[in-house]
Amino acid sequence: MTCIATMKSMTYAMKAEKALSAKKINCEIVKIDPQLTKRGCSYGVKFDCGRLDDLNKVFSEKGINYGDIIGER
Repeated sequence: MTCIATMKSMTYAMKAEKALSAKKINCEIVKIDPQLTKRGCSYGVKFDCGRLDDLNKVFSEKGINYGDIIGER
C-alpha cells in the first residue's frame, strides 16, 4: 500500500526525500493534481503506508511540514 505526503513545493518535497532516504525509507517525489488536496499542493513524497510512523518521526526531527496524507492506509 502506498501513501503520498503532500508538500507545498518541490523544494520541500526534495528536502523530505533526502531526509527519508537518509533513514533508509524508500520514497519518491511525485507530481499530484492540486485539486486532490485541501491546500492545493502539487508535489508529494510517495512512500509505503506502513512507514507512516517513521515518516512522522523523521519529519518531526527535521522540521519538515506536510499537508495531507493521501492514498491507501
